[in-house]
Amino acid sequence: MKIAEMNERIVIQKSRMDTDTIGNHTLKWFDYYYCWACVDHVSGKEFWEAAQHNAQDSLFFTIRQFSPVRDLDTTHYRVKFHGEIYNITFIDHSQYKNKMLRLMAERK
Repeated sequence: MKIAEMNERIVIQKSRMDTDTIGNHTLKWFDYYYCWACVDHVSGKEFWEAAQHNAQDSLFFTIRQFSPVRDLDTTHYRVKFHGEIYNITFIDHSQYKNKMLRLMAERK
């Protein structure tokens, strides 16, 4: 992956449980990490494998791996891109070389 291809700004958001004044628990999202990413549409074999999940609304976000994103998971994190929210469905650690992460995400 060439760094020049990472030309889209994304926000990784993290969830946290908040409690209101009467004790109700609500899930809140906050901006956790801003980074540059290479954004690709799901295509080819990946498109057909993900067809039951509306693959036309699925994207791959390739980002550099840093300490803040090392512990990403599909439950507590999501991606905000061009004002749209994408739920992370799969995290590929790119051959475990600790350089890149590839996030498959579906538009909410």
